[in-house]
Amino acid sequence: MGSNALINKHIDLKNKKILIYTGNSFGLNARRIMPSRPKTADGILRYAKYNIVGLVDSTCSEKNVSQVLPDLNPPNSPCDLKQAGKKIPIFKTIKDAKEKTSANVLIIGIAPKGGKMPKNFIDDLVWALENNFDLVSGMHTPLSLYPKIFKAAKQNSRKIWETRISPTELPIASCQAYKIKKPIVLTIGTDAAVGKLTTTYKLAKMANKKYNTCIIPTGQTSIMIEGWGISVDKCEGDFMAGAVEKMILEKEKEENPDIYFIEGQGSLSHPAFSTTAIALIHGACPTHLVLVHRPLRKRITGCLLLPVPDIKKVIELAEKTVIPSFLNTKVVAISLNTSGMTDQEAKKIIDEIKNKTGLPTTDQIRFPKDWTNLFMGTLEHANIRT
Repeated sequence: MGSNALINKHIDLKNKKILIYTGNSFGLNARRIMPSRPKTADGILRYAKYNIVGLVDSTCSEKNVSQVLPDLNPPNSPCDLKQAGKKIPIFKTIKDAKEKTSANVLIIGIAPKGGKMPKNFIDDLVWALENNFDLVSGMHTPLSLYPKIFKAAKQNSRKIWETRISPTELPIASCQAYKIKKPIVLTIGTDAAVGKLTTTYKLAKMANKKYNTCIIPTGQTSIMIEGWGISVDKCEGDFMAGAVEKMILEKEKEENPDIYFIEGQGSLSHPAFSTTAIALIHGACPTHLVLVHRPLRKRITGCLLLPVPDIKKVIELAEKTVIPSFLNTKVVAISLNTSGMTDQEAKKIIDEIKNKTGLPTTDQIRFPKDWTNLFMGTLEHANIRT
């Protein structure tokens, strides 16, 4: 590796000037083709507490990120963070962004299928390393395995933080989180990429007004936001649930929060990502499940053979998957992602699902006031294990 290379080194982002790099995926036109690809950028822009000075996208016609993500604008911003309402500019090249912002960290802000980085990113990342940028990546394939990137990092003594590399020492889960006698809220989905991270952060933000909360980061985006965590889908199978359990137990000892919010991954209904979803349920021993659903999604992402299952069947399957079974854990609310629908269409589907399931249901981005009252009332009156 060489003495000058700082590969897979954690980067404290609090006092940095951050650029988010999305290639050609961030703009509204690109989202019509691949709506979930820039979800890492979206999550960071909404919930990160560090200083984001720009976004780089070569084909985006919009001039600032709020033109793509209007919920970042006041007075209805869900963020209340540094980015809320801020006119974060969009640049065509990293070079142009560097000249105008003096940024020093570049975060790869896409979540491509299989977590594989596009090859056309390589030259841009090499340029960044040669021009005093450190890199943050959530790709499944470590950046250091690309010879040109590794060489540039070594020659320029730059750091690369690979957020998807898991710890080498992880325990095997044994339902130890059951011993924590307080709410452990896990988000689950009817499919992958439906909004589980967004739901997790919205829940934590609302609960934090009254309680001391802790978010458990289980994927690359939340790890970048929080500055710590374990990407569960990168762990070996026997240790996935143990990784979740380990994080909860460590935070219980270090911080003793009132409520845990566990970021869900994948879906029990997805042929590729169900293993991660099961590991989260078994490792967290949740007291509450919140189901996230995108009504316009009719087929499982990446597998058109499979329809998105009936929402009541998903609820039944999730509740039966929780162990120990005597926890009697229930889905307590439904969070809808109604993007692509009009307000009238969204209200109609919210009422339909609410009537069908009997559960508090809303879209937390579109109708945040409804969600606050519905979910917090459910949480406060639920039976917590004793």
